[in-house]
Amino acid sequence: MRSHISLVNQKVSFASAALSLLESDPDAREKKPLVHKALCESVLLHLYTAFHFYLRELAGSNGIKNPETIDSLPSLVGVLNQSGKHPSEVIELQDLAAHQGSWLNSFLAQYEDVFKSPPMPIEKKSFGTENFIELVDVTGQQVKSLDIDSLHYWLSEFKSLVLRQRETGAEY
Repeated sequence: MRSHISLVNQKVSFASAALSLLESDPDAREKKPLVHKALCESVLLHLYTAFHFYLRELAGSNGIKNPETIDSLPSLVGVLNQSGKHPSEVIELQDLAAHQGSWLNSFLAQYEDVFKSPPMPIEKKSFGTENFIELVDVTGQQVKSLDIDSLHYWLSEFKSLVLRQRETGAEY
């Protein structure tokens, strides 16, 4: 379990460092869009890795013998249910993940969006109609981009949650 605590702390530090780089150059989005996007996704991926190791930390602190097998919140809940355990920390995570508009729900949705393939372009017909302007549907092509404010908010909320839950767990 100690190693999972250290890994959570390390990944939070990595996310914080990448976020600091983003914040140090406010014009990077326009001047270096590739670097900006890479750093945004780095923050997101490091933060998700911290969340992943936090789930394993919770598994270990609740007596799960092989916390390394935990790879998602549902797998943690399943293992804990089999053991007859329902810790408040995990219930809180479930509620946050399920509640539309919560920081954890939007963070997890954004993380999943990183792995989605772009939509297939709509195939154009080879013969156009004369004297008509061709319409192109762009409504499905809008991609949510990561922004520094969201990343900062998610990181702050995650750190607050982990610190609070660790303090509460240490009391018992």
